[in-house]
Amino acid sequence: MNMIKVFEPPLCCNTGVCGTDVDQELVDFAADVAWLKERGGAVSRANLASDPAAFAANATAREFMRVAGIDGLPLVVVEGTTVLTGRYPDRSELARFAGVEERRDLGLTSAGSSAGGCCGGSGCC
Repeated sequence: MNMIKVFEPPLCCNTGVCGTDVDQELVDFAADVAWLKERGGAVSRANLASDPAAFAANATAREFMRVAGIDGLPLVVVEGTTVLTGRYPDRSELARFAGVEERRDLGLTSAGSSAGGCCGGSGCC
């Protein structure tokens, strides 16, 4: 599996999911990271406010900050390659970057998967 490194703008805490004015994008990203880790994926997050040394120690992040600055963050790096900038990856992107299969729930129940099919057997879905 690939190691995903996420270099984030300055956040109030390590995850950014704190305080009274929580950013839904960060809530979703935190949930997606937890989902990926449950499946064996490896993700590290470096917050510029609390872990500037991680930026300084990583050549890709250092060069990115020199060229794009804080406004270009977040920066997502996989095995040394920049794969995404300016926004957080969604769950399917995280799965692809990590090399983890994303199993989709099609919403079928055992009754829906029988001969009657979904949508009450109409075949419309």
